[in-house]
Amino acid sequence: MSTETMEIVEVPPADARLAPLVDAMRVELDALYPEEIDFDHPRVKQAARFLLVLAGGTAVGCCAVQPLDGGEAELKRMYVDPAWRGRGIARRLMAQAEALAVRVGATRFKLETGVRQPEAIAVYERAGFTRIPNYPPYDRWEMSVCYAKPLQP
Repeated sequence: MSTETMEIVEVPPADARLAPLVDAMRVELDALYPEEIDFDHPRVKQAARFLLVLAGGTAVGCCAVQPLDGGEAELKRMYVDPAWRGRGIARRLMAQAEALAVRVGATRFKLETGVRQPEAIAVYERAGFTRIPNYPPYDRWEMSVCYAKPLQP
C-alpha cells in the first residue's frame, strides 16, 4: 500500500488502535536494551496528545506530544511498524508532531532515544534536532541520548 492513502490524525489516549503499536514498540525496545528491562520507564502524562498514522485505515505508526512546563514539549512513543519503515512515514509524523507541539504552546521540543537506534537518530537529526545533555530521568541511563529543537510559533 502506498503512503498516498496515509493520514495522520489526533486521537484520544484511550484509542484502542494505539495499544498494539505501543506494545510492539516496547517489545522492540526491550530486545534492543535488555539491560534496561527492569528500569521504571517514564510514563506518558495525562496531558499528552497522541497522533496516529493510518494507511488505508490500518494503524501503522504513532507518537505522543507531552506538554511540559517552561514552554517545552516532549516527543514520546514515536513508532512506525517495521513493515512500513523506509517510506517517509516517520518524517511526516515528525512534522505533524512539531506542529502539534506549537499548538500546545511549546517553543522547544525535546526527546530521548537510545544509542542502539541509529535509524531513529537519523530521523531526528534530519528534522533539525541537535544533541543536548541527557535530562532527568534519562541522565541516569547510559544508553539514552537526548535531542532538542527550537520551535517557531
